[in-house]
Amino acid sequence: MERAVKYMRPRPPPFATVGCMARPRTFDEEAILDRAMILFWRKGYEATAMSDLVAELGLGRGSIYAAFGDKHQLFVRALGRYLDRQTRLLDTALDDQGPALSRLRDVLGRLLAADAASGGAGCFSVNSIAELLPHDEEVAKLARRNLQHAEDAFTAQLERAARDGELAPAVSPRQGARLLLDLVQGLQIMRKVDPAPARSAACLDSAFALLGRPLDTASVPGDVPFTASAVP
Repeated sequence: MERAVKYMRPRPPPFATVGCMARPRTFDEEAILDRAMILFWRKGYEATAMSDLVAELGLGRGSIYAAFGDKHQLFVRALGRYLDRQTRLLDTALDDQGPALSRLRDVLGRLLAADAASGGAGCFSVNSIAELLPHDEEVAKLARRNLQHAEDAFTAQLERAARDGELAPAVSPRQGARLLLDLVQGLQIMRKVDPAPARSAACLDSAFALLGRPLDTASVPGDVPFTASAVP
């Protein structure tokens, strides 16, 4: 009686599975995000078509979808990258060197000057808020996180100003920070209407004049004292 021979399925050669493996990416993801950020910044979210992204990034639609998802997901990543960069720059600039108020005034002035140098594109964050809020919750979360961080950084600087006797006694550091934050956001929008840097500089100077501690007394010819608040 012949013994039954068990049939053994032959194993596929090692190279048979190569076709199922994902192809390695041959592009710099961070560089692509930067290019997408600049395109969205220049054109806005709605006006940027997928064909624009394909042309600007030099990638096919399939590669973009595989690496970043759809247009909205790519936009959110690009905006998040921009905001993270802004946060790091702010944290680096607001140090403990020099008088707190003048340091903060200088940082805000440079922030507005950088937006002015963007060729009329304005601030990417402010543009995105104006275009997509309140309907886009993902963008709203990014914006709230970024604005809260800026408010906290301004508050810390104004608290230092208060400790050093620079801040007007009637000014709360937190409320002063919100005043400056709202002012800067408004100026970034107004720059689209009136790009003259003198307007922004004058508004900042006025705001910091209100925040600073006024002179308690002054002298006039004849040594007649008067309070600074009495000046018309």
